[in-house]
Amino acid sequence: MPYSDYPCQSNNGECSHLCLLSPHPPGYTCACPTGVKLKEGSNMTCHNGPQSLLLVAHRSGISKISLDSSDYTPYALPLKDVKGAIAVDFDPKTEHVYWADNMAKTISRARLDGSEQMTVIHSGVGVPDNIAVDSLARNIYWTDPVSDTITVARLDGSFKKVIIHDELYEPRAIALHPMAGWMFWSDWNDKKPKIERANLDGTDRKLIVFEKLAWPNGIALDMKANKMYWGDAKTHKIEVSNMDGSERREIHNTDILHIFGLTLLGDYLYWTDMQRRSLERVDKVTGKDRQFVVEQMANMLGLKAIHLGNQEILNIQTHPCSNNNGNCSHLCFNRQKDYICSCPLGLELGSDRKTCVEPEAFLVYSRKNIIGRISIENENNDAVLPLKELKEVNALTVHVSGSKLYWSDTKTKTINRCSINGSNMEKIIEWTGLVEGLAIDWPGQNIFWTDTSAQRIEVARLDGSSRRTLIWQGLKKPKSIILDPKKGFMYWSELGSKTIRRAYMDGSNPSVLIEQVGKVNSLAIDYEKRTIYWAAIEPSAIEYARLDGSERRKILSDNIPVPYALALYMDRLYWGDWSTGDIESVIKTNGSDRQNVHKNLDFISDLKVYHKYKHAGSNQCGVDNGGCAHLCLALPSSSDLSNADYKCSCATHYKLDRDNLTCLEPEEFLLFAHKNTIGRVMITSGESYDAFLPITGLRNVKAIEYDPVNRFLYWMDEDSHSIRRVTVSSSTTSASADSKVVVAGLTRPFHMALDVLGRALYWSCTNKDSINATSIMYRLLWVLFNRYLVWNDIGLGCIMRANLDGTSRIELAQASNATALAIDQATGVVYWAMTRQIHAVDVDGTNRRTVWQGGWVGALGALGGSLFWGGGDRAPMRLTLARRDAPATPLPHVSRITAIVIVHKVDRDHPCWGGTTCGGGPGACLAGGACGCGLDCVAPATPRCSASQFLCTSAGAVANHPADETARCVPNEWKCDGQEDCADGSDEGPSECGACVRGLRCADGGCADSLGGCSTGALCPQGPLPDAFRCDDRLCLAARLLCDGSAHCADGSDEAPTACGYVQKDQIVTSGHHSNAFTACGIIIGVAAALGGVWMAVRRCRGGARRPRDPDLAAAVRLNPTKPPAPERARPLGASCTDSVLISGSLRCSGSDSTYEHYPRPTLNPPPSPATASASTAPAWGAARRRAYRHYRAMNRPPPPTPATTDAGDSDATPRPPSAPPPSPDPQHHHLYR
Repeated sequence: MPYSDYPCQSNNGECSHLCLLSPHPPGYTCACPTGVKLKEGSNMTCHNGPQSLLLVAHRSGISKISLDSSDYTPYALPLKDVKGAIAVDFDPKTEHVYWADNMAKTISRARLDGSEQMTVIHSGVGVPDNIAVDSLARNIYWTDPVSDTITVARLDGSFKKVIIHDELYEPRAIALHPMAGWMFWSDWNDKKPKIERANLDGTDRKLIVFEKLAWPNGIALDMKANKMYWGDAKTHKIEVSNMDGSERREIHNTDILHIFGLTLLGDYLYWTDMQRRSLERVDKVTGKDRQFVVEQMANMLGLKAIHLGNQEILNIQTHPCSNNNGNCSHLCFNRQKDYICSCPLGLELGSDRKTCVEPEAFLVYSRKNIIGRISIENENNDAVLPLKELKEVNALTVHVSGSKLYWSDTKTKTINRCSINGSNMEKIIEWTGLVEGLAIDWPGQNIFWTDTSAQRIEVARLDGSSRRTLIWQGLKKPKSIILDPKKGFMYWSELGSKTIRRAYMDGSNPSVLIEQVGKVNSLAIDYEKRTIYWAAIEPSAIEYARLDGSERRKILSDNIPVPYALALYMDRLYWGDWSTGDIESVIKTNGSDRQNVHKNLDFISDLKVYHKYKHAGSNQCGVDNGGCAHLCLALPSSSDLSNADYKCSCATHYKLDRDNLTCLEPEEFLLFAHKNTIGRVMITSGESYDAFLPITGLRNVKAIEYDPVNRFLYWMDEDSHSIRRVTVSSSTTSASADSKVVVAGLTRPFHMALDVLGRALYWSCTNKDSINATSIMYRLLWVLFNRYLVWNDIGLGCIMRANLDGTSRIELAQASNATALAIDQATGVVYWAMTRQIHAVDVDGTNRRTVWQGGWVGALGALGGSLFWGGGDRAPMRLTLARRDAPATPLPHVSRITAIVIVHKVDRDHPCWGGTTCGGGPGACLAGGACGCGLDCVAPATPRCSASQFLCTSAGAVANHPADETARCVPNEWKCDGQEDCADGSDEGPSECGACVRGLRCADGGCADSLGGCSTGALCPQGPLPDAFRCDDRLCLAARLLCDGSAHCADGSDEAPTACGYVQKDQIVTSGHHSNAFTACGIIIGVAAALGGVWMAVRRCRGGARRPRDPDLAAAVRLNPTKPPAPERARPLGASCTDSVLISGSLRCSGSDSTYEHYPRPTLNPPPSPATASASTAPAWGAARRRAYRHYRAMNRPPPPTPATTDAGDSDATPRPPSAPPPSPDPQHHHLYR
């Protein structure tokens, strides 16, 4: 500190902040704090704070950077609960910072010091992406890429209104020119990115930049020079044009990686680069003088440059909305030549054109993909509801007490609803047909609709639950529908019969009310006058009659080309004309005083009046739903003077309980699946046979199962590679929000089966050729037929059966390229589809037969004496099994099903009921209540047998060796030779010898007592066959098949001259003289026959002969090939196709090959995949049998058949006829595959 006087000693040198000594006269300088500069024209007084600032949104907060000094240090505003700040703007009048948070879905504000923080707008279902403040009109605008809208509100968040909603695809940046009355925004649409301009109220919309754009991200306006700047994150450029899009040029295009925010202040453009993590600036005219403002700061997004105390903005008095909001009660918008007052949707401008009022009534119309409203009381108050993703709106209705609109969309096949202002849109009913009529039962809180394509009338609760089909027979294209809940009647028109009909509201007592009315497209009811009005074509007319059909009278018939929509309000009748696009009105009693209400609304599909006092009154269903659990439906009372009576009813297939209030769910039914829907079929009297389950959000369903006790639906989801479950009831549930993952991480799963009683879930995987199982950790009870698991394998070409723990496997039948599989629980018959036929075999492997032929089948199920199947685009079919001569009949309204599963009534007397039998282990309770190993127990130690030996099933069970454990191994050639060598007979049992235990296995898969019974030959047994001709060590032929003109052997040896000379027993040799030539021929034939005999002997030696019963001898050729010992049963270790493997690739079918040690099994009809097309046909047996299938969707052909099922099959691809299997490897060269 200096000892003598110094310039700063007295009054701080007159400096407002800092006085700094200087070696230059006057010996000191005045300075300001960091980020603050001296006032203009003064070298002593500093501003109170930074005047030029950058505001930056960076996810977790908002930072400010002073531009008044070269120290560009960011300072974070002390804000709370900022989750995803993405955009920022500033109000210079109040000096509030506004920011959008796309994680919290809010717009908030605070002062520059972080004080007065508050949320002003909750976006709801949408997400605010960018914001712009109109500080003069005191409004804020934001883009929403979720709802694809641009919305405006007052700065305090009040009076929200959507001003742009159509032809927006990915709205992003937005900027305002309040004095010019314009707003500008960019759209990231992938196909047609664009920058548009409109008036601040959304009118006069113009496309100004649309060429050579990709990702237009930021927009900045130079209001003095009338220039618009924007950055493109994909082309890596900053460009400029006039505000009409003309004179476009590049400003900068070097080292810009991903521009996000863009703003303008003075002579510089500032931008944030997400990838470079930088904030930079460049001269706005030349594009030069590029400088870094901030480097290496993460997540910098939105950007706003401001200058505090901008008097040019604060002192503007010519803006019409800046003074008392232009005297508007709600919203004020400046425009190029004037200004306009506006109202939020739901209010209308009164006669003074400044004050917003709530109308008592207005018209609501639908056309194409638009729902709009038209004022009745105040002119020029038309509006279109800001609804997203409308495809083709057909029918429309209003629920006044709930302030809701309901409509049907014929493209999406849904019924939807929203609030009267267009917000809170939701789907309530999916999987409809052509819904052309809607009506609200306001006392009962139900919605009725007509389905013209399905020709039925249905009802549901207003939330879509408890859906029931009321009338499904005798209808001829039902169209419009109206209700009279006070009296308990419903009325509808039929285009097919050209009548108007009436029935009770429960669908009973239908009758024709009025005949010969033409094609009536719309009905309306006058509750006070007790009259019904209709608009018809062919001929075109508008008429009315009493509600009992009497006193019919015509109102209009001239100059109404196509009257399509009809509505009543007060004493006037309104109608919309499909052809002219006009909405007109007349006096409803005589058709006088015709007025035009609106023009240019062509293709109008429906018209309703929203009148807030219209639905006054109630009935007994209006109090606590009449006590009904599902539906309360009004009925006509016995007295015409009293209000309607009522009855409780249930969702389709549910049954009303004895109390006549509650409902019981169905016990036996068929479930079917589309890719995104699941339905139910019940063949019962007095009930519609089909119904969809109210589960929304399903995607790519491949297989389904159902637990009838806990009411869980299981489905295999191909997109998420998982098995999920959701509770099924009469109420709507979400497949995403309400479901639970049961098994996850699956790789190429194909099908599944649920053992509810044994608490186990089985599924198959095509990539590992395995059947897997896992424990279900909650109580599940169900009955599978005889506790068996049945599956087919496309590669092995057979149908197999095993216990639920994988033991006691037997082959039921050969089935190459089977596409669907099912079990009839009542009869124990296994059905499968193959080569455009459906075959059947008893569960013990006997009585194989063909039950139907005529087309490709991808899903199969048996229920109630009928067989159901579907495949491709056609409707599912039903075949009554008891009537062999009865043709299959289609089930209409359902097509392209991918899976079928049969649900049966739970047998509570079954010995496995309760899941506690056999220790309660999953899968432990087998057929008849016998105990098996299940999934939770460890398999007992078993002796190892050599490759030439067979392992008996029971311990110590070899005949004559009861105490010798090692004697459980017997030679392979002792198996299936007609003599039981194991004490339990397992060496001769069906699990090893198949269905032909006591006979021969024919080459076509059938069985015969002798070789002569096999029309295609038999697999050669170990023992001798009388008069058998051996093609090789695989195939033996009866003598009658030799030289019959058809080659049965692979090498054609059964038609060779040597073979024919050997067996011509019917050749007639007569006495007499023979020529020398004949004698020579006889000698040649004899020699050839001898050589043929030697050749056949050599073949037999190579094939092996019957050997003594020595356990150490090698296996010989046998009737059925052996299987290797079954793999140890897997335990429920997890949920992937490599864990919990119950049955794996060691499965072998026994009907068509020699032992697998000699020949590889040829792949039957493989799909065209790189793996199968290029792989060798002779793989090593230590490796997999064949390459796994590619995903069927990638093949554009039918999928492989179901590897595992109990009563369901699955496929939805377009069928193709299967090709013939490739020939087996040449038996003469079988040594190559040893």
